[in-house]
Amino acid sequence: MTEKKALKKAVLKSCAFAAIIGILITMLSPVFIWKTMHRGKLQEGMYDSDDQYDVIFMGSSHMNGGVDPNVLWKEKGITSFNYATGGQPIEVTYYLLKDILKKHKNPVVVLDVFYLGMTTQYGEFSYLSNSIDNMDFSWNKLEAIWNCVPLGDRISYLFPFLKYHFRWSSLQKNDLTFDNASVYYAKGFEASTDRYGKDISSVQKTENRIDIPPESLDYLNKIVALCKEQNCSLMFVNMPCDYSDTDGAATYVDDFEALFNSVADYADEHGIPFLDFYDRMDEVNLDFANDMHNASHLNLNGAYKVSDYFADYLMQNYNLTDHRSDSAYAQWDADFQKSQVASILS
Repeated sequence: MTEKKALKKAVLKSCAFAAIIGILITMLSPVFIWKTMHRGKLQEGMYDSDDQYDVIFMGSSHMNGGVDPNVLWKEKGITSFNYATGGQPIEVTYYLLKDILKKHKNPVVVLDVFYLGMTTQYGEFSYLSNSIDNMDFSWNKLEAIWNCVPLGDRISYLFPFLKYHFRWSSLQKNDLTFDNASVYYAKGFEASTDRYGKDISSVQKTENRIDIPPESLDYLNKIVALCKEQNCSLMFVNMPCDYSDTDGAATYVDDFEALFNSVADYADEHGIPFLDFYDRMDEVNLDFANDMHNASHLNLNGAYKVSDYFADYLMQNYNLTDHRSDSAYAQWDADFQKSQVASILS
């Protein structure tokens, strides 16, 4: 065997070995990924369920525990899904939305704008995992990893086994048999029943404006363009929050009220409705001490009030159908009966 042929054979063997290792790591990754509500809801809501949604909710934990699709169903017969995940940066929202709109056509897209105030280039490691780990492999996911994850972490998002291999000793049966459909009844919503017990420190009012951080603005423009391209109605929302809890934090803008004044200007310029519940707490009869889980997140009672308000707003402002009398949607009634909110309405 010539030296050239030997080298070629060695290279082929190395490539084959690397391919086998890559396949094994790819196959093992879904087993090792944490089986959380985020995983079940994204996998089921984006890829597995055949349901079509009138409305989809996107954004951070403020939205995740802020709007309950089961309330929209119960009150107005609106089909919807909450795709928000804890700590979801706006650039990740864009890539999730691209995957969602491959399957769900022309929904009203409701975007939580709180994370427009993030000033760091990347989100926190665990928060990025909440969303990116639970996307199916595709070119869109590769772009999300490349653009939303720090360079040194990208390989571990491409092959999640590399960051979860330590779970060898703690794997449980659920890691092998986890059923995404088991959490589908919640339609992506999850809220605490705890009560904050404190009033808002102060309601901040200002006419000042600050610039939307450049990367956030870039991806906001991309989301607006994507919704126009896909013929989706887009609206913005900001959930109740005590800004003193976040203003000036290292990863956020110094003045959220000034930021949302700029967001309101942007919305007006682009003809996008903007519901800022920070300014509507009295209108929804929000009792901050009893309807918040903490300074920044609604609890189940607060989410019911906001969701009930939202149901009315959506029916009044969009051409949506009440599906409650349609037998094809009977499962939505069954899912409501299993939901968190059913307990407070019974």
